[in-house]
Amino acid sequence: MGNYFSKKETFENQVLAMESRIANMESRINSSKTRLHNNYIKIIFYFIIIEIILAYSLYTIFFSSDTLSEKAMCFVYSLLISIGFYSFAKLYRFTFGLEELFEERKRVTDYEHTKKLLENYELFKKKKYFNRIELSSDKYRK
Repeated sequence: MGNYFSKKETFENQVLAMESRIANMESRINSSKTRLHNNYIKIIFYFIIIEIILAYSLYTIFFSSDTLSEKAMCFVYSLLISIGFYSFAKLYRFTFGLEELFEERKRVTDYEHTKKLLENYELFKKKKYFNRIELSSDKYRK
């Protein structure tokens, strides 16, 4: 009797569960994209602030030093720090770009699985329809 009242997982429940999982994944992807964009903006903002501080300190060092080698080293440090920040920002963007490609692949896989489920559902509906026709034709035969 317990088997009679137990809920069996029907195809409709599977489709509803799949839709909710897809909606959750889409919301996570959108929140991930906004977080990535916000972090990238923060990197650029801090990069600009550090460059301004560096330019000010280099300006003071440049006019206080007497030798040409000290002045040249100021520009080398500025250039190296700028290249370092730029490389970090691009690496950050590249890393999260790969994650985005991975999420896209997972969505494609989910789409293929959903397509299979929909085909099974269509077959299920056809079987149900043909069973009704057979039952109704059996009634008329008797």
